Amino acid sequence: MFHPQPLHHAPPGHRSLPPIPSPSDFKGRVSFLAARHYNERRGRCDWEAVAAVLRVPLVECLQSFDPQLAGIALRQQGEDRPWAQEDIATLKEFTEAHFQRRMTVDDWVLTGKYMNICHSDCIAKMWSLNSFQMTPQLFAQITELRQAGLLWPTVCALLPADTGTPDIVRFAFASTTKSTVQKTKRPKAQFRISKHQHWTEDEDRQLLDLLARFDDGSDVDWNLISTTIGHSKNACRYRRILLQRSKKGRKSTSPRSESAATDTRA
Repeated sequence: MFHPQPLHHAPPGHRSLPPIPSPSDFKGRVSFLAARHYNERRGRCDWEAVAAVLRVPLVECLQSFDPQLAGIALRQQGEDRPWAQEDIATLKEFTEAHFQRRMTVDDWVLTGKYMNICHSDCIAKMWSLNSFQMTPQLFAQITELRQAGLLWPTVCALLPADTGTPDIVRFAFASTTKSTVQKTKRPKAQFRISKHQHWTEDEDRQLLDLLARFDDGSDVDWNLISTTIGHSKNACRYRRILLQRSKKGRKSTSPRSESAATDTRA
């Protein structure tokens, strides 16, 4: 029996592996190999290596991957946490390589597994990346500041406040040249997404189960709920409101009982 492992972040070289699964347990094999190929420095698995060992498509590996079985905790990269340039590049490359259509929530969940980052944070970062536009004026200003020897924190501090997050500005500048800055490309169709965080059905059920613990009138522990599900506290609060409204809407539109209908006719 392949038992779930506690989520942890062990020091480099000291990550304990889950038990070796049986050959017929594909989910267990994927999760075991994911833990084995986890890169502490990058904070995510080498999924290309996992797919090569199993000889199955990478996306199929992600679909069967269970972070709890592997003992790997998804990272939270909210708007207050800058992304590494390597992570932004990897996010962009992965989504463009594997999703040639408009991405669904399930596609973003797989992207989150690949990045080992909560999928809602991946959505928010891609939204920021596609919303940002490197204009010739901004490119010239950044080039001048960089040539003057200023470091990136100083450069971003000197730019207008609404320019964009420092990590996105830096990534866009590194991806732009003087000859390409004039060419503005529209985001691909699958990346025209909403900045609002998306929720899966499993996450909705998990939220409702956690909220049920506080039906006795005690204060809701939003820190616990946020940490458990992987969405921000405000996102969890807002999702509860939406679910409550949806529940009320279903009640108000439900057909009347047969007895009520009989009384009305009478």
